[in-house]
Amino acid sequence: PALQRLERKGWITSAWGVSDHHRKAKFYRLTPAGRKQLGRETTDWQKFSGVIDLILRTA
Repeated sequence: PALQRLERKGWITSAWGVSDHHRKAKFYRLTPAGRKQLGRETTDWQKFSGVIDLILRTA
């Protein structure tokens, strides 16, 4: 479900292929929009973790 949501939002694409072990596998790739979203999420996480760190240091 999570990968399907990301694909619906246009953040990843998928394609069927063959794995290194010669089995059918689905491969996922970030789209340019997905890379942009990843950057936003990373920035948000850094802000959040910085605030939590500050709270824990002053506690």
